[in-house]
Amino acid sequence: MEECERRERILDAASAVLQECGYHAASMDRVAQHSAMSKRTLYQMFTSKQDLFHTLVSSRLFNVTAPFCHNINDPAAELTDLLLALGEVILRPDRISLIRALITESQESADIRQILTSLRCGGKDNVLTRWLASYVQREGYVVEDIAVYGNMLFGMTIGDLMLQNLACASETSWSECSMRPRFASAVQIFLAGFRRGCGAPVSSS
Repeated sequence: MEECERRERILDAASAVLQECGYHAASMDRVAQHSAMSKRTLYQMFTSKQDLFHTLVSSRLFNVTAPFCHNINDPAAELTDLLLALGEVILRPDRISLIRALITESQESADIRQILTSLRCGGKDNVLTRWLASYVQREGYVVEDIAVYGNMLFGMTIGDLMLQNLACASETSWSECSMRPRFASAVQIFLAGFRRGCGAPVSSS
């Protein structure tokens, strides 16, 4: 088994154990048993239980990537495609279940709160923020904190659906065909407000 495959199997096991047992009971022994691997293998890849769950949260919720290429002629279409690719990953039932478990555990576990806080501090460099930064640079706008706008756009689209899924017993079924008009409309509204709000372009002279 390749190392990347072992890593993903361990992370899958850690996610399942967290949801079944809670963080305090989610020992390395339990994760090893659930992944059908030795505890020695776990410690070869993760230095501690906190490191394991830090990696789980980071890789499954914060470091989501989606391929995109710059479409100068139609940035709204490109941004819509990017959001749809992100939504398809983030709003998967297993990711929503993990978010529910983390929300529950954060009330009781200082470790989980610390993990979420440390990742949030370093979570500005995501694919959505990078797209906006590239767009700003290409258009010549001046924006002090691009992450604020990234969070705003995320909330208008994926974040809104995430809250609906978290509030309901059953998840909203994901369909790109049904979500595309909704996301496209949100992107048009966002970009129109973004252009007005970020001021005049920087002079090229």
